Amino acid sequence: MGELRIGTSAWHDHQGFYPPTLSSTERLRFYAQYFPVVEVNSTYYHLPSVHTVEGWVERTPPGFLFHVKPPRLLTHTPEHPGAPSPAFDPNVARAFREIVKPLQEARKLGALTFQFPPSFRNTPQHCEYLKRLREFFPDHLIAIEFRRRDWLDERHAERTLALLQALGYSFTMVDEPQVGIGSVPPVYAVTNPQLALIRFHGRNAEKWYHVGTSSTERFDWNYQPAELEEWRPRINRALADAHAVHVLFNTNAGNQGPRNAFLLMDVLGVPHPPPPWEHLSQPPLFSE
Repeated sequence: MGELRIGTSAWHDHQGFYPPTLSSTERLRFYAQYFPVVEVNSTYYHLPSVHTVEGWVERTPPGFLFHVKPPRLLTHTPEHPGAPSPAFDPNVARAFREIVKPLQEARKLGALTFQFPPSFRNTPQHCEYLKRLREFFPDHLIAIEFRRRDWLDERHAERTLALLQALGYSFTMVDEPQVGIGSVPPVYAVTNPQLALIRFHGRNAEKWYHVGTSSTERFDWNYQPAELEEWRPRINRALADAHAVHVLFNTNAGNQGPRNAFLLMDVLGVPHPPPPWEHLSQPPLFSE
């Protein structure tokens, strides 16, 4: 059986999860007392300093893992039809490798999580782009998430998954609204037995395409036990097919991320420390 880790996308916000007097610099340390994995998505917008990343290493316990998104320059695609592949800038790739090096050296780096937008169409050019990623990140675990249905519909899914398997990439399974070409079905696949990655984006179909919607609004969703129960067979199957299964909640209104993560643990019968909003006076399970 593989190792199951459940966490959230980012740790900075989660209003209502952290004690009100806790400083922002101590939030990661607090988060790591409850969850063993986190996704870093701020790197999509700008790269932090190496010193900042070294601080992440220092404030987390041994064995804690970070999945890190690459800069958007490496995944962004113009929206117009026939758009070219993202402009792969070797300098950006090199800078990104340097930034994650402290995590890699501390054995705290999970996957580089490439999330491609709906404009990243299933074309021969974009397939070649996926292949090129390995040239610039030869020693890294890479996870790929699609946001366009033509990669994973009945006609193309088998070929897409075979490509990821051949490249040694982990396919990112997702739970999200099923509303047109800019969403993908919850396809099950483990394309690299080293890691099976699952991201929960909520099911807010009303806001998925709404113009001007913030990410907080788009991913505003309180999961119900029955919705998470749907994923039990796939999670159990992934635990049999992969060495590690990581589940991340990208629901980020208030403290939805931690709440949904704790709820999944309850659904699956995974032990966890009492949520801080219930037992603030009790020390977390992982405290030293």
